[in-house]
Amino acid sequence: MSAPLIEAENLAVRYPDGEIALHHVSFKVESPTFMAIIGPNGSGKSTLLKTILGLMKPMRGHVNLMGYDSEKEHSKIRRLVRYVPQRDRIGLNVPMKVKDVVLMGRLLKKPLPRLASEKDEMIARNALVHVAMEDYWERPFPELSGGQRQRVLVARALAGEGQVLMLDEPLAGTDMESQELIVEALDQYHRDNDVSVIMVTHDLNPIHTLVRDVLMLKNTVVGVGTPCDVMDPALVQKLYGPTAKIVEHSGHRYCLTRDTGADRHD
Repeated sequence: MSAPLIEAENLAVRYPDGEIALHHVSFKVESPTFMAIIGPNGSGKSTLLKTILGLMKPMRGHVNLMGYDSEKEHSKIRRLVRYVPQRDRIGLNVPMKVKDVVLMGRLLKKPLPRLASEKDEMIARNALVHVAMEDYWERPFPELSGGQRQRVLVARALAGEGQVLMLDEPLAGTDMESQELIVEALDQYHRDNDVSVIMVTHDLNPIHTLVRDVLMLKNTVVGVGTPCDVMDPALVQKLYGPTAKIVEHSGHRYCLTRDTGADRHD
């Protein structure tokens, strides 16, 4: 029997300043899945991803990815995961072209001198096709719009290797066209390649019908289940406060919050 995709038990993590980021976090999600992690700002969503990757250490408990312990076996986990962080470190003053950024997904896990092969280039170009950026191969990355840059970063992840795609707010700050292209690319890649997708998002609506598992996080686990299961009035108000409401449309449940308008989860 294969190990769960993610299994956390009594996990607790501190921010660098000593404040508690996560406490009493216990849940299990089976593989393969398309999973969303939702919750208000400061609820520990990004911290959970970083802890799974071994970038932050638990103060108590543990979390495993595909049977590997995040603290003791993080090097094995990173070989399995293609990660799109919330804030990428690519400086816009660095004269990189789109092809250079996407090929990083192929080269970063290769031994030195990390030279791109014809196969690497073919896979990178195909990844750009998935996000409708194939015509930008030679374009300078800093000249792109915010939405276009995010599409290229998702293409970089698609071009890489690993059984898990992990994305931290990939739709934040993007236009509607980019959101739709990113969501469609992730869904197609998940279905065609049997790759699990773990996505932190403030807005469940664009991926509502694609997601199998939702983790509701507010420094601890508020709920785990399918999108419609967790869109329960009591759970939503526990997560977002007493003004949050549930509406139903075409057999699905959606959340309305006072601060962000319809169908957003902030």
